[in-house]
Amino acid sequence: MLSRAGEDVFPVLKRMLKAATSRVGDSYGFASEDGAFLSPSLNDGSLESTAVIGYRLEKVTQYDAPQPVVQNGVSIIFEGGLWGSTDRPDIEEASERLGSEPCTGIAELIQDTQGSFVVLALHGRTLLCGRDPLGTIPVYIGASPRLIGLASSRKMLWAAGLEAESLPPGHLAVIGSSVVDIERVRTLQKPLPRRLSMEEALERLDQLLTRAAERQTRGLHRASLGFSGGIDSTIAAHYLSKAGVNLDPICVGLENSEDFSAAEAAADALDLPLRLESKTKADVEGDLDKVLWAVEEPNPMMVSIALPLNWAAASASEYSSRVFFSGNGSDELFAGYHKHVLKYRVSQEAARDEVFKDVTQSYKVNFERDHKVCSENGLELRLPFTDEELVQYGLSIPVELKISLRDPPQRKLVLRELGRRLGLPNELSSRRKRAIQYSTGVDKALRRLARARGESPQAYLSDRLRALRRSRLDLGDGHHG
Repeated sequence: MLSRAGEDVFPVLKRMLKAATSRVGDSYGFASEDGAFLSPSLNDGSLESTAVIGYRLEKVTQYDAPQPVVQNGVSIIFEGGLWGSTDRPDIEEASERLGSEPCTGIAELIQDTQGSFVVLALHGRTLLCGRDPLGTIPVYIGASPRLIGLASSRKMLWAAGLEAESLPPGHLAVIGSSVVDIERVRTLQKPLPRRLSMEEALERLDQLLTRAAERQTRGLHRASLGFSGGIDSTIAAHYLSKAGVNLDPICVGLENSEDFSAAEAAADALDLPLRLESKTKADVEGDLDKVLWAVEEPNPMMVSIALPLNWAAASASEYSSRVFFSGNGSDELFAGYHKHVLKYRVSQEAARDEVFKDVTQSYKVNFERDHKVCSENGLELRLPFTDEELVQYGLSIPVELKISLRDPPQRKLVLRELGRRLGLPNELSSRRKRAIQYSTGVDKALRRLARARGESPQAYLSDRLRALRRSRLDLGDGHHG
């Protein structure tokens, strides 16, 4: 947080960290140009400064360390993972890369490094922030005539009286009291389609998914997985288990959810344990405020997807997991939506454009939502299908290996063929799964709640989110920055 009016921003930053979550962190850290300190409590210590950064640590793996780290006069915060790094804390490697020239160092980190991350540095009174090219970790920026800040959730900036916008993936923000400069460093580029046979694509995908799972399970012994029995979560489960993780697959839904029987069949095929959790319509309403506050948008589709994710994440947390895996990202990469079929009927190029757009927009459509829901439950979200090497290759796979236009059309063709190659029963590899908000019954339950109030789902959620902002932040809807 940085003041444009020469005011002390430390109290504002503490208010932001308090608004982030009701969960107590393992430690808290703060830094300004004049010094830094770590504390076991948010209420201890003080820094009077016009530019301060802060961090709440909730330890997930042995590599997680207190932050900020201060070196060469630069204070650094790192969130996420560097998948190719050595067996030491990622913050140490990131700090080493930044050196004494943090602007250049962050740009190089974005340019050269495989990972899911946000990195923040305070150099004098200048804030610098970079985000990985896929945008798997959320970061937002907000500004007013008096304040400008960066945060990992919108509500943190709301607590400072600021509205929030996402920092685009692959970009670097350089922020001073009188200037905000957002520069593109490296973003996804649409590759040309490769000339591939199905067998060649399957061979390479097997290698890349193996590598992605190994990267994302470094130092990890056990983890949970959102498991519906669909091809995405089933493929993810196979490769995560192959990487040596003790996996806890969880399937949730309303009573009699169509996902339950499919998940049981898939878990049996993989010889994995499975936990099924059945929820009721009362759970939809009971957990709605928690989920809406995590999602931070009154979007009915986002909330309908986030509710079952929240149930699975909460169950994983109760099961003492600290990492939660998801098959998210596969539908976008491998043409899993009906709209991809419609575009393919127009032309191959139209379908490729639609797939590329969906992949590059996933950060604000999917990743930010899911990361915040998991974080609210004390979990770190990891997404094997967002491994950048896998994504670049997946984008280059020709459309005819992803979509078949025979009657009925088949989507994610290459992924289903991979499932068969791995020994999954044909009925599992071929199963057409409905979107999670429909297969779990949550969408219908949410519509009923809105109808009972005589409102559309959008209006109903907007009213509830406004009420939450008033009650939890005591700021109303105005701008107080």
